[in-house]
Amino acid sequence: MKNKLDSTKQHLEEKTAQISVQQQLTDKITSMKARIEAYANKKEAVSYLSEHVTIKHEMHVNKLESVKEDMETSETEGKTEEESERYKRMKAGLIDHTERVEALKAMMKENEENFKKREQVKLMLEKQVYLGKRGLLSRQE
Repeated sequence: MKNKLDSTKQHLEEKTAQISVQQQLTDKITSMKARIEAYANKKEAVSYLSEHVTIKHEMHVNKLESVKEDMETSETEGKTEEESERYKRMKAGLIDHTERVEALKAMMKENEENFKKREQVKLMLEKQVYLGKRGLLSRQE
C-alpha cells in the first residue's frame, strides 16, 4: 500500500513538473507572439508613414515645378514697376524682421545672464541666513 502511495505521489510530482514546464513554454510562446505582433504593427505603421512621405514629396515636387513655370513665364514677360516695388518692400520688411529677431536674441541672452546672477546672489543670501541662524542658535546654548 505504501509503495502504491509513493508511486502515486511520485507520478503526481512528475505531472506537476511537466505542467509547470508546459506553462513556462506557453508563457514564452505567448510573449513571443505579442512581440511579433507589435513588430508587425510597427512595420505596417512605418510602411504607411513612408508611403505618406513619398506622396507628400511628389506633391511638393509638382508644386515646385508649377512655381518654376510661373516664374519663367513672369520673367519672360518682364517685371513690372509694381512687382519690383513690392519686392523691395518685402526685402526691407525681412531685413527689419531679422534685425528685431537679433535684438530679441541679444535681450534674451542678457536676461539669462541677469537671471543667473540673481540666482547666485539668492543662493549666497540663503547661505548667509542659514549660517546666521546656526550662529545665533550656537550662541544661545
